[in-house]
Amino acid sequence: MTFLVLPDRALPPGPAGGVGPKEIRHHSGRPWLVGDWHDDDITAAEHGPNRLVLLGPALTTPAELTRGLRAVRSTADLDPLLRAIAGSFHALASIDGRVRAQGTLSTARQVCHATVRGATLASDRPDLLADLIGAQVDEEQLALELLAPFGPPWPLGERTAWRGVRVPRTGECLEVDRDGACRTRRWWTPPEPTAPLGDGGAVRDALLDAVAARTRQGGTVSADLSGGLDSTTLCFLAARGPADLVTVHYEALGRFSDDREQAARAATALGQAHHVVVPAGRAPDWFAPLERVRHDRQGPLVFARGRATNEHLAGAVAALGSRRHLQGIGGDELFHAGTMALHALARQRPLAAVRHARALRAHRRWSLAATAGVLAFHRPYPRWLADQADRLGRPPTAFGAPAWEVEPLLPPWTSRDAAATVRRALREAAASAPEPLSPIPAQHEMLRITAVNGRAVRRNSAIASASGVTFEAPFTDDRVLEAVLSLRFADRIDHHRFKPVLGTAMRGLVPADVLRRQTKNDASAELYAGLRGRRDELLALFEDSRLAARGLIDPAPLRHVLRAAHADARPLMPFDPTLACELWLRALDPAALPAEEAR
Repeated sequence: MTFLVLPDRALPPGPAGGVGPKEIRHHSGRPWLVGDWHDDDITAAEHGPNRLVLLGPALTTPAELTRGLRAVRSTADLDPLLRAIAGSFHALASIDGRVRAQGTLSTARQVCHATVRGATLASDRPDLLADLIGAQVDEEQLALELLAPFGPPWPLGERTAWRGVRVPRTGECLEVDRDGACRTRRWWTPPEPTAPLGDGGAVRDALLDAVAARTRQGGTVSADLSGGLDSTTLCFLAARGPADLVTVHYEALGRFSDDREQAARAATALGQAHHVVVPAGRAPDWFAPLERVRHDRQGPLVFARGRATNEHLAGAVAALGSRRHLQGIGGDELFHAGTMALHALARQRPLAAVRHARALRAHRRWSLAATAGVLAFHRPYPRWLADQADRLGRPPTAFGAPAWEVEPLLPPWTSRDAAATVRRALREAAASAPEPLSPIPAQHEMLRITAVNGRAVRRNSAIASASGVTFEAPFTDDRVLEAVLSLRFADRIDHHRFKPVLGTAMRGLVPADVLRRQTKNDASAELYAGLRGRRDELLALFEDSRLAARGLIDPAPLRHVLRAAHADARPLMPFDPTLACELWLRALDPAALPAEEAR
């Protein structure tokens, strides 16, 4: 899917050329929306001078949208209509020639915009707009993208890597006047976490609707069946719909993984679904031949190590007739209560927080001072952000230490100039006194990591689109996210149950033995195997590094880390964003790509 949104004004020839064969016009008759999308991916309505298009899975109909449009007089009037629709979609509107465009809170669907010949144009692809304005790479943002494990913190993580191409912040939409001038407006704020979990009905309904938005049209839908609770849950929900279900399980390399047994039991319970098992070693390994994977120009790819595996997955499910593939990404962040959930509970129910703190202290072997530090954490977000600039280059803080976000770490191979750039950017952002995504650190953290997951889904979908497949992550949908954010923290924390909210919500829909699972496997075996098998290729890649040519890294310490033996994966954690940035820069240079991709 690709689209370009045009304002309701005369434009010189050129901006919309070559974007795609499909076109929808403003009421005035001028082009409004041009691009290329599958007929199953669009829900459109019009009423008088108003037009509304949803691109992506949406649990609504043209008739329902048309009824909603009858009361709309301004772009802001769309707020309640759009907040009531389940799914994951771009919402694009022309209200008597005034444009509104927005993606999802997770950025799995994202809108970006740029000024082209005096008018604001919007698109789902930053590289498309970058080409239109002749944008250069934003070197500061590229340096920030080196931060591990998830890139720069809020709000720096919401910028594109192209100069002059911008995105609305989380909870904002883009509005464009008839003359092409634009603004962003906040249309969403996080709910207060006061709702009781009860029988999990709100979360259950949100997840049922999210999956139904992907399956309601029938045909074939595929889904990961890793054996983990999140992906397995989605498989059982998808099996309830009218679509034929194909599940895919990639066998793990680790000897101690119980995912295979868990997936096999789930497959038996699913019954009529078609189950595909990819034996260990049969799929591309991590860091697989970099010269043959598909490259995407939008920006650095989150979790770049697995890009060839995702390409293999897209091709496999496409061959079985699937256009939409469901993944459990995002479930951990929604349903596994971290340290800051305890901090939030202390504000809602102090005595309950003390009881949970005792259990967590015993489990993690915290000192009394460390436990008190979590409960008493009170640092304004701008101050925390400034502290991250001061901490760059130092050893990471202890696991579970209180924080607004996962601590950003600077790779040891970052050049001195790049490190100075990152520190300056963090300090400037802190000096602007940004409001956090929520005043509650645990809620801010959930929104922030959901955006990281959404970005991964978006970028991997761009790669999978070559096979005609879209990766879908229902756990990152707006309505699902809202349902979990609304829950009081006392119901999110249970040290005797794994993901208690999901387990409660799925009772009766997912087999009890699946919901009782208490384990979660990692992928360290895949990491080490991929590094062993591809070490020479990775070393060669950084012999002629584009990042080094720009003065952003020193390849020598990077090569040392790649050659060394490691007792655990922590020294390798900063490598993934560096690899992502390196591959992205090469994707911008046709000479660095194989001939078939350079064309």
